[in-house]
Amino acid sequence: MKLTCLSSGSGYQFPPCHILEDVCGFRILLDCPLDLSALSVFSPVPPDNGFVSDGESSHISARDCYDKEQEIRKRLGTPLHGEDLIHDELWYKTVKNLHLWDPSSIDVVLISSVMGMLGLPFLTRAEGFSAKIYVTDAAARLARLMMEDLISMNMEFQYFYGPRESGAPHWMRREELELLRPEVKEVVVGKDGSELGGWMPLYR
Repeated sequence: MKLTCLSSGSGYQFPPCHILEDVCGFRILLDCPLDLSALSVFSPVPPDNGFVSDGESSHISARDCYDKEQEIRKRLGTPLHGEDLIHDELWYKTVKNLHLWDPSSIDVVLISSVMGMLGLPFLTRAEGFSAKIYVTDAAARLARLMMEDLISMNMEFQYFYGPRESGAPHWMRREELELLRPEVKEVVVGKDGSELGGWMPLYR
């Protein structure tokens, strides 16, 4: 029997995730969470600014981008400010090492908590996935409510910021990453810069 840590997690908002191998010939995934603590780097939708109406653009001009860049650079070394956060549609951080495993090789998914289930839709849509999923009825019901809440929140962000261009969001580009405050940048790319690929748009 072999236990492999896919993510050590970071508390309640991002529980750990492991793979247990050679259990009577089965490979068991223990939890499949999302890192909801990573959402702290996104700016909330302002409650008093209204939404972007049809025909309006949520994109700012090049001059505004330059002015914002200068303001951010002036504030380096000062406490984190709301303008330093990412102003864009939410993306969600998944377990970064889960993609190293072939989904078809997982035989069983064992969910131990509500938070350990939120990343499951990312896994179940992977080609070849056919594992049996075991979860208590209470955890499944609560996780469904949380997923519906995430979808509702995500739709609010989409409505406010407008339709996003295809591909990765602008804040994943190198020049945009360099403008992020160190505290925000560490959450986005990780301490060693390897976690950028763990960000995903919310399941549809």
